[in-house]
Amino acid sequence: MDSPSFTLDKIDIDILRHLQLDGRKSFTDMAEEMKVSVSTIRNRVNKLKTEGILHIIGWTDPVKTGYHAYARVTIDVKPSSFLREVATHLLCIEEVSFLAITSGPYDLEINLLCKDNSHLLEVMHEQIHPLEGVHATHTTLYFEVLKWASHKVQAGSSDPLPPVSANTHLEA
Repeated sequence: MDSPSFTLDKIDIDILRHLQLDGRKSFTDMAEEMKVSVSTIRNRVNKLKTEGILHIIGWTDPVKTGYHAYARVTIDVKPSSFLREVATHLLCIEEVSFLAITSGPYDLEINLLCKDNSHLLEVMHEQIHPLEGVHATHTTLYFEVLKWASHKVQAGSSDPLPPVSANTHLEA
């Protein structure tokens, strides 16, 4: 993974923490709480976005939006010269929500988000298994996702920040 081209300072970290807790928080509210100008917040957010550190997205709960089949699939690619080609094809599959080149017994790992098991089977048999270079797959179904969360943001060697609230599906 690429390293950021600059070091995050306390203001950057505070902005990221605010947005992790509330992605719609206004620049004015952040500026007041952080005791800096609104233009400082605006400029810092724009810089964090330009550098690829901050990505503003609208995350939706898959289960609540009708996606009930979520799976981790590991893929063995043979010959290995097909690795990048297979990965490129997988990037184009709408149901792939995560893709990584891995070490260990498999070469690639993906997460698939599908409407139901029939849809999952269709994606596997029609879009993944036919790819030249896909030698073997291993699928693990997620019966229930108990936590969706982003990572904690830290600046250099400073103390870790307190955890950010995560979306959980556990009942108290």
